[in-house]
Amino acid sequence: MKRKHLIDHRKSLYLFLLVFVAYALIYMTKNCYSAAMASIVDAGVMTKSQTGLIAAAFYLVYAPFQIVGGIAADKYSPSKLIIIGMLGAGVCNLLVYLVEGYVAMIIIWSLNAVLQFGIWPSIFKIVVAELAPEDRMRGIFFINFSSSFGLLLSYGIAIFISEWKLNFLVSAITLFLLTAVFFAVYKYLSRYMVADTETLGAKTKSTASISGKELFALLFKAGIPLMLIVGMAQSMINLGVKALAPTMLMESYEAVSPALANALNIILVVASPVGLCVSRLSFFKKFSEPLVISCFFAVMLVPLFVITFIGKLPVGIIVVALAFLMITTSGTSIFFSYIYKKFEKYGSVATLSGLFNCMSSLGIVLANYVFARIADSFGWEITTVCWLVFIAAAFLLMLISVPIWHRFEKKYL
Repeated sequence: MKRKHLIDHRKSLYLFLLVFVAYALIYMTKNCYSAAMASIVDAGVMTKSQTGLIAAAFYLVYAPFQIVGGIAADKYSPSKLIIIGMLGAGVCNLLVYLVEGYVAMIIIWSLNAVLQFGIWPSIFKIVVAELAPEDRMRGIFFINFSSSFGLLLSYGIAIFISEWKLNFLVSAITLFLLTAVFFAVYKYLSRYMVADTETLGAKTKSTASISGKELFALLFKAGIPLMLIVGMAQSMINLGVKALAPTMLMESYEAVSPALANALNIILVVASPVGLCVSRLSFFKKFSEPLVISCFFAVMLVPLFVITFIGKLPVGIIVVALAFLMITTSGTSIFFSYIYKKFEKYGSVATLSGLFNCMSSLGIVLANYVFARIADSFGWEITTVCWLVFIAAAFLLMLISVPIWHRFEKKYL
């Protein structure tokens, strides 16, 4: 399809604010289940394994559909894919509120994952391709804050709403209202978009989409398969640990109630944007993205080592270590974004976004189900040791990818 973008800076800002708010609220609703997990377990509605399986089922289904969504966002209208996802997610949240039972919840929440297949790749595509050209790099940076705002809202609602099912009703209402606002505002702004060829001229031909076979070859030359595994590890810690932290703190310290556990978890959510701000330091611009990510992973090993003493050290020290871990893991996310933004040259930025989001989702599956099962069977101390080993292995893989990316960047970018 023929691509268009805005040229007016003010309207470009409005479009960014629209997708920022949209994704923050979508992210809030996507994580309302994770925010309610501690209350569900405490109420005896489900076990940790059952709640972990539902969370894992969502991301296990969500992961492969992100690849489909990425390809679709590169070929079709990103705004339509976002609207489909919001409406579908609203219906699923409403059904969870209305329907009882473990089996019903796992089916509905898996359907929710399918219907959100194109949301994130489409959001990223709009930022990279539809904002005014001079606003795009700033947009890539600031859009990463939207998930932190959404997660903060999700846990905030979980704290103030005593009945966990009401989380899903609030999410459903939010999504239905958001769909109407998004449709109206995007339709208004689209009137001011111009065709890419009108402002980019012949340059557009050099950014035409390439075949799947050619893209596949490029990804291997760039070392992307190794980076995808590292992205999975980063997500496992950054998103998965935040989901498990309330339950982990509650079970490791008698004085920590479900409400207090969620309140402490907000510290972790707030720490994530700090990591994004750290990543903006001009110092990092001197180095390649994979090298910077490698350094962040090396630093992650320190708080992970401290967390292996969960239950033995005071809860305050563990929370500080978790917060520092969130700073380092969220700091890497922007550099992954910069990596796949460079594939816009080949018309495949949404496809790369979908691939990385797919692996990120698998990382959350590891945290929410695999590691939740380990915690059930062996306790949190063994689980945290597994996290440490996993991140150490990811660090080594990222180091291997550094020279591979360097050669690729010199030849193809």
